[in-house]
Amino acid sequence: MSKIQLRTALIAIALLLIWWQASDWYQDQLIAEERGHIAVHLDSQGNSLEIAISQRLELLESMDAFVQTEIGSSNPNFGEEVNNYLAQIYLDAIGIDNLAIAPEGIFRYVYPKSESESMIGKSLFLNISPAFREDLQKAIDTRSLVITNPHEMKKGGLGMVARKAIYENGKLWGIISITIDVPTMLQASGLDNATGSLDFALRDDSGHVFYGENSVFQSLPVIHRIELSDGYWELAGMPAGGWTQSVQVPLRIGQMAGLLILGLLTGLYYLVASRQDFLNRMVLEKTADLNNELLERKKAEGALHERDRHLKAIFEAAKNVSFIIASAKSREPVILEFSPGAEKCFGYSREEVLGKTVTMLLVPEDRDKLAEAASRMRKETTLSGYRQLMRRGADTFPAMYSIYPLLDESGEIYAALGVCIDITEQKMMEDELVRARDAAEASARAKSEFTASVSHEIRTPLNAIIGMTDLLLESDLDQVESDYVKTIRISGLSLLSIINEILDFSKIDAGRMDIVQLPFELQEVLETTLDQVAAKAAEKRLELAYVLADDVPGKMMGDSLRLGQVLANLLSNAVKFTQSGEITVSAARDRKNEEFHFTVTDTGIGIPEDRMSRLFLPFSQVDSSLSRRYDGTGLGLAISSRLVELMGGRIWAESKPGVGSQFHFTIPERWGAEAARTDGAARAESAPGAPVAQGSTGAHDAQLSVEYTGLKGKKALVAMEKEASRQMLSNHLRSFAASAQGAGLDREACRLLDQGRYDVIIIDADMAEWPMLAERIGGQQMQQSMPVIEIGFLGEKATLPANRSRIFLAKPVRKAQLAGALMLIFGERNEAAEPEREKALPPAANQDLRILLAEDNPINQKVALAMLKHLGYRADVAVNGKDLLKCLERKSFDVILMDIQMPEMDGLQATRSIRRSLPAAKQPRIIAMTAYTLRGDRERCLAAGMNAYISKPVKMEELKAALEKVRKKED
Repeated sequence: MSKIQLRTALIAIALLLIWWQASDWYQDQLIAEERGHIAVHLDSQGNSLEIAISQRLELLESMDAFVQTEIGSSNPNFGEEVNNYLAQIYLDAIGIDNLAIAPEGIFRYVYPKSESESMIGKSLFLNISPAFREDLQKAIDTRSLVITNPHEMKKGGLGMVARKAIYENGKLWGIISITIDVPTMLQASGLDNATGSLDFALRDDSGHVFYGENSVFQSLPVIHRIELSDGYWELAGMPAGGWTQSVQVPLRIGQMAGLLILGLLTGLYYLVASRQDFLNRMVLEKTADLNNELLERKKAEGALHERDRHLKAIFEAAKNVSFIIASAKSREPVILEFSPGAEKCFGYSREEVLGKTVTMLLVPEDRDKLAEAASRMRKETTLSGYRQLMRRGADTFPAMYSIYPLLDESGEIYAALGVCIDITEQKMMEDELVRARDAAEASARAKSEFTASVSHEIRTPLNAIIGMTDLLLESDLDQVESDYVKTIRISGLSLLSIINEILDFSKIDAGRMDIVQLPFELQEVLETTLDQVAAKAAEKRLELAYVLADDVPGKMMGDSLRLGQVLANLLSNAVKFTQSGEITVSAARDRKNEEFHFTVTDTGIGIPEDRMSRLFLPFSQVDSSLSRRYDGTGLGLAISSRLVELMGGRIWAESKPGVGSQFHFTIPERWGAEAARTDGAARAESAPGAPVAQGSTGAHDAQLSVEYTGLKGKKALVAMEKEASRQMLSNHLRSFAASAQGAGLDREACRLLDQGRYDVIIIDADMAEWPMLAERIGGQQMQQSMPVIEIGFLGEKATLPANRSRIFLAKPVRKAQLAGALMLIFGERNEAAEPEREKALPPAANQDLRILLAEDNPINQKVALAMLKHLGYRADVAVNGKDLLKCLERKSFDVILMDIQMPEMDGLQATRSIRRSLPAAKQPRIIAMTAYTLRGDRERCLAAGMNAYISKPVKMEELKAALEKVRKKED
């Protein structure tokens, strides 16, 4: 085979390869053209769809304007005007499922009513699906139209909801919304009329495909983006059979035409190849060389021009950033380039600085550091930081700078690019922020100190009022005098409660409220809290009870003081606004959210729905009329809300006027090592010998079962009208391993008494509700040995005949009280008793305890000395710290009752002096008595060397307990 033939064969093969590549290229071109056609089609339909959405959203804007106009005009026929307007725009619109207006978040006006009647009266804030609460909150926060992504509607079909918040005088008036039927809207835009040759699909900005198949988006479709008010959709389209199948016909025609052309070219080449071989080879070689050279030159020129354009664009665009290029080969760098931003910053023109050294821009103390900076730049590549630079006229300014090296082809640094930003304004703003922060902190300190000072000044006279009334109530008074003194004491305690609320709110507001994590017994907290409101509840004959779920542990971790404060506030409110019925506290365990759920339920006056938003606001009550009828600061619920938040929980309320209210709050479930160990040990202890009965709630119950083993197996009939009270008493009994049968009606109690044998009957003291059972109990047909426990309100007496073995307990009944009564019955059955509330016993003689009272206020001296005398103590008095030290020089004392705020030398200074000067054997016990109760007061007292802390007004039981501790330690 000759060279020409071989060359011709090779050219034919090369042409075939070119043909093959050309076929692929042609196929790509055909597909690109097809994509262009589809893109035009998608643009048309996408624009139609976008217009359709906009037209429907314009209805919401129209509703906004209409509602704003109506509420601004205070139209008395507002409801009728709204219904007519909604009906009009609904009939004129296509693809709208419903239109709704929700004043204060409650659906009041919905059209069409026949299809959306179930929406009326529902609350957006309570009844909306959690998936759309974020969209609702966004509409409220941004005050702009917010539209949900298409989703399956409750009644079926695809839809989306557009909402907008309405504000009146800067306050949220309500929410308007419109529900759009997506299939109808798509039909209006022509998407359901597409030909069978194309596949379409739609997805929202979260990637969810809600129209068509997801496979369309996976096949490189043409995508048209549809912009919405706060998001977008993507409309995708592709040929029904795929891209390759759509261009098969023109591709095959092109391939056949290409083969024919290749054949002709090969034949022609073979004919002329022998004559033109040498000439063509030379021409091709020269042409290739020239083309390569031109191509390389164009590339180099293009790169140079592109870099110059980029640099110039950066320099021109950055008006507030200075770019300076300086040579790096000379000892004193010369400025090569000076940007417009640098001209603005330094005050020099570009022509004035080109060719001059960069030292003209530096402060004198930095000019000798250029060599060091150049050396560092070779090692660290980039230098950055903050420096003082110099403007024209020798003015200096703070700047943030960065220096970048510029390298030549050999990798050597030939110049450096300096970038700097004038931060004078930022520095001024920082200084202003520092001053503002210092002013805010000073204001907070002044506010805290003022609150503490006012609290101290008010507590000082309150100490006398409450202390003296305590002493008077212990003396022999007739009924009228006792009533007067009780009224004074109740008023003083109410004022003290108000002061404490204001002080607590001040602590929380200043961020000085600490939440501790310590083990505590939940049942003790609940019973103690109920005791705090028992007296007021008894005045109204309100039933008080608590119910613990079976899985609530006896030992918990948290701040028992703050938990009790929240419960006390909620219970006090419940008692205040409830005239009859019952108040119940329940606790349950939410294992899913790992939290405990508390509920305080009352049967009071209830709260109107439109007033619920004011519940937890400080200094606010539900209604101004209530503020005149019911006392209080309006801080209780606000403090409770903040305390629950500090404990990591949440609080909310449910109410119905005339029926009652439910206040809910949660606290996170936490277990400490000590609580878990105590709870586990008690459970283990109860396992072998003292099984816990059903209904036990943990360690505390297990311990009671061990302690009261004599009650195991006993059977009681609980006759109480209120279910919560029956359940509470039944749980108490089951925790003692006893059993209980409950009856809520008189006839039911008699039936149970006939059907079974009981060891004890627990009955409500209000015998008017139990005439048949009372007759049975008082009759001769029942054994005289059958014990009865009467449960009545504080101040009531037993009503059963004296010949009946009976015990009277006051509501609400503590578990320990019930256990003690049962042990008395079954341990000493012949000694029937009637235990009532513990009364103060006459004081014993305690003259052996040497007491020194340090108090400058004469009234407080009188109160404290009277209390001590009532408790059987005598005391010497010092009017200030210096007087106290003189007393200690003359005589030794066992205990010092120390006021903190005294003239000449305060209590803290006096305490430090005592701890420094007296030997250990003569050191007295020092108990602080102060009206200051802010965070850190107790710690400061203990740090100064005091042993205990009592806040004013001093209560006699607290003083008694503190002195008894001193006596026990001395014994």
